[in-house]
Amino acid sequence: MQTPETPTTAPPGPAPANAGHLCAECAGKTAHPAEQYVYAIGRLDVRFPSLGIEREYQQRERAMSGLPQSPRSARIRAVLEKNPHLALRMTYVFLVGSNPVYALTPQSGSLKEAFFNALGHGHDTDHYAVVIGRVQGFSNPTASGGLLLSTVSVDQLYVFSAAEWAAGLVKAAQPALKSRQVADEHFQTVSQAMFREVVTMPENMGLSDGHRALNYLLVQHPGMFLAAAERSNHVLDRIETRVAQLVSGRRQVAVILSFLDRGTGVPERVYATVDVTEEWPFATSGDGSPAPLGFAPFVENAIYPSA
Repeated sequence: MQTPETPTTAPPGPAPANAGHLCAECAGKTAHPAEQYVYAIGRLDVRFPSLGIEREYQQRERAMSGLPQSPRSARIRAVLEKNPHLALRMTYVFLVGSNPVYALTPQSGSLKEAFFNALGHGHDTDHYAVVIGRVQGFSNPTASGGLLLSTVSVDQLYVFSAAEWAAGLVKAAQPALKSRQVADEHFQTVSQAMFREVVTMPENMGLSDGHRALNYLLVQHPGMFLAAAERSNHVLDRIETRVAQLVSGRRQVAVILSFLDRGTGVPERVYATVDVTEEWPFATSGDGSPAPLGFAPFVENAIYPSA
């Protein structure tokens, strides 16, 4: 299955000779770079930022009784919950698949329990964490186990199990399942297989507009799974994302699914639109009205250039 690629950015050209000298009128009009948002799905791990912190952790671990024998993430969570001075100094690393991609810093102390919960399930292949935040430069490699990672200031972090996700998905899609006569069991089986395939793509770091829109649909909208469940005699061949900059200044992404008929090979394309202008995406129709529950037939249109 082919998936959307993260757009690349061309290197800037040479600065003009007077770049360092702005008039008073021009200074007020200088554009500020847009914030880079993240909407990523993965798991949480930690790195020890220094040898001293690692040795202190080992001492606190030895001093505690009743620690879980395994796995590692559950032991680390228990130690950090009892030792706030260590919890504040650890480097929290977010993994997509098995690849470390971000160093996370909580924007608020209210996220403490969410971080501990995500860390406690970091070993569990049945649980996933969702990170929503903003990129804030790069981490110090010496504090991240030698890794140079983008630092993400986290505004929201939550964890869910596959069972919880499936139950919520069926509840959200129930009106459509009944009207289209799709069995709940079939819907769950198709949805879980599709979710696992898309969420483990190593290139999907939840950074580009296309990947943010796709990840939003994976965890918040039943439409793409409903489209797959309705097409039992089809195979999902391709996922595309196309970005449109509206006159209003808002950015919308069309997430397009291409299915192939198993017997004839004839493609069928459906899509949904996601507004990605701000940190929290949301599904919408093309004209900004509330989004339909399902995906609509896609007709090629120059309004949506390839992302």
